[in-house]
Amino acid sequence: MVELDSELFHQAEEVGCYGLVEGYAKNLHTHKQYFAETAVKADGPFYCPWCYSEVIVRKCVVKRDHFAHHGRLSPIGNRESKLHKECKEEICELLKQRFPEGKWATEREIPPSKNAKTPKLVPDISGRINGMAIVIEVQATSLSVPKIVERSKNYSKLGISLLWIVPLIRPLGDEPFRPRMFERYIHSIYYGRTYYWTKGQGLTLTPVHYGKAYRYIEFSEWVDEYGEQQQAGGYNKPYKVVKSPEYGGDIDLVDDFEKKEREEFIPKNERKTVPECSIWKDCLEHWWDKDAEMAFEVECEEDIPEDYWLPPRYER
Repeated sequence: MVELDSELFHQAEEVGCYGLVEGYAKNLHTHKQYFAETAVKADGPFYCPWCYSEVIVRKCVVKRDHFAHHGRLSPIGNRESKLHKECKEEICELLKQRFPEGKWATEREIPPSKNAKTPKLVPDISGRINGMAIVIEVQATSLSVPKIVERSKNYSKLGISLLWIVPLIRPLGDEPFRPRMFERYIHSIYYGRTYYWTKGQGLTLTPVHYGKAYRYIEFSEWVDEYGEQQQAGGYNKPYKVVKSPEYGGDIDLVDDFEKKEREEFIPKNERKTVPECSIWKDCLEHWWDKDAEMAFEVECEEDIPEDYWLPPRYER
């Protein structure tokens, strides 16, 4: 068994796929297996043998050579602080105008509560809609799942409904992309949707479901190192971490939302459990084919090798 370092596992957890932690990937056209220690860029293009998404080989000086997942990400950009500030100010100002009695403010401190057992909280935006306490967190940078869980629990203890928004520097578009870990987790909190926002949208949000996506695996024949004739490909395989954005149509943060008590959800990876909490959620019916998606998830699960090993803390 190969000794694996913690940094590779951290990268794998962020991506949502552990298919590269043992150091090899496959050529997209020949399907031959290459190990990162001996592979060079010219041996590619490469893909992950488990999730089928594009990967690149990284040659390192201070750490081991390795393959890394590569692919389009949501355009949160590199100027997160500016984007974060613009989103907070634009939304808060419009909520003040719409609900002048709602006491809307940015970064208003909520003092610790001994009764509720909550620490000091400083939400991005807070106020009231028709008497209901609402908090809006603007997620412009990558935030760890434990911190999202902690905030969700604490606001719920105080009877406050929480809305997570992900601001983008430009629209997400229609091409498949790889949601980051925090996006996938927010997607779970809101029953299969993440709320995106771009500058100028005001109180309009864009709900996105992460739908299924496939890649075509080319047919190829070759002779392996033992002189055996091999062949592979000629079919579509489902991506497991790359998703197609499925839009529910732009919605109003006030008119199209309601308070909902979200029950606890325990996925196969219990470390990603969604806690019981109060959320500010849209009123839309699901706009994706749930039956087809369930079949898709079964297809993905059946494709996992029986000997696919992970140490205890990283088990799915």
